[in-house]
Amino acid sequence: MKITFAGAVKSGLKNYSNFKGTATRAEFWYFYLFGVLLNIVLSTFDSFISPQGGSSSMMTSAGPLYTLVNIALVIPNLSIGIRRFHDAGFSAKWLLLWLLPVVVFFITGGVSMASGMTLSSDSSDAQVLAALAFLIPTILASAAVGVFQLVIQLLRTKTHEEGNKYAQPGGESSGAGDQG
Repeated sequence: MKITFAGAVKSGLKNYSNFKGTATRAEFWYFYLFGVLLNIVLSTFDSFISPQGGSSSMMTSAGPLYTLVNIALVIPNLSIGIRRFHDAGFSAKWLLLWLLPVVVFFITGGVSMASGMTLSSDSSDAQVLAALAFLIPTILASAAVGVFQLVIQLLRTKTHEEGNKYAQPGGESSGAGDQG
């Protein structure tokens, strides 16, 4: 069974509170595309509602529509992400890896660096190097977690017969049309 873009958006919004079961690759990525396209439209509207007054970058701050809609989509995005992990045969606990960069930031002393120092045009090279020493491990941890989770989200559907405890036994799982 193939899912359409509209079907994926409808399913993602309808199942916003469903943290059990599975979501196919197509359902997950169509819903992700929906979020990206919606953010482009909302950013455009926000730029007309509250122009940044000569700012060289349109994305310097989030506008009110963009912020409200993204807050509203936190739970649906989390739900579909969890169901996508289940479809690939993984526990949703792997999503907790996003805490790793936060832990790295605290361990490296990034909080004390961030609260006690402001980088300005007259900052010394030593201050800049100290800031990088705190930020580079955090950025690397974030990148590693992002790549790991992207790989899981790209994996094909794993059926119950293949050992996926989250898939429906005996019959067609929700990701049966997403095998390729």
